[in-house]
Amino acid sequence: MELILIRHAKAFERDAAAWPDDSRRPLTEDGRDQFARFAKRLRHVASEVELVESSGFVRAWQTAMLLEEHARWPKAARLERLEIHADTESPDPVVRRQAERVQEESLMRTLAALAAVPVVAWVGHEPMLSRLASLLLTGSSGGMAIDFRKGAALSLQVDIDTDAVAPRTASNGASGGTVLRAQIKWFLTPGVVRRLAK
Repeated sequence: MELILIRHAKAFERDAAAWPDDSRRPLTEDGRDQFARFAKRLRHVASEVELVESSGFVRAWQTAMLLEEHARWPKAARLERLEIHADTESPDPVVRRQAERVQEESLMRTLAALAAVPVVAWVGHEPMLSRLASLLLTGSSGGMAIDFRKGAALSLQVDIDTDAVAPRTASNGASGGTVLRAQIKWFLTPGVVRRLAK
C-alpha cells in the first residue's frame, strides 16, 4: 500500500488569547493560498488516493478540505489518533515518550488494518508524522531525522507482512505476526513545487 503523510499547511502561531484551545487554531490566508496551489500540483503526482483521514484539529482539517477541493482527493474522515494529545507535549520526557509510543503503536495497528486500501493519505502534525515515517523506514521512531515542513507531503510504499513471526513492538510492527516496513516513493514541499512550476 501507499501511505501519503501530509503536514498541515501554514497556520497562525500559537496564541492563548486568540485560541485558548490550540486545536481551534486555523490556517493563515497565505497558508491556504500556498497549499491550494500545492494541492493542484499534487493531483498530478497522486491522483489515485482512495482514503483520506485527518486530525480533527482545525489547521489539519482545513488542509484536508483543500486536498479535497484542489487535488480532488476523497472527503476526509477524522482519525483522532493523528491528533496532538497533552501527554505528547509534556515537559516530562518519560511521560512524553510513553505517550508517543502509545500513539505510534496505535497508528501502526490502524495502518495494518488498512492493508487492503491501495492508497491512503493521513493529514496531521509534527513531530508525530516524522516519527511515524522514521518508524516505518528504520524500525525506530528516532532512527532518522526528517525535515517535515508545513504543507509537505511524503509518500511511503508500505509493505505489510501479516505472515511474519514477530513479537509486538513499536519498532517492528503493529501486533504479533504483522511487520510493517516502508520505502520512500517521493517527498514534496510547497517550495519545491513552486520552483518546478517556474
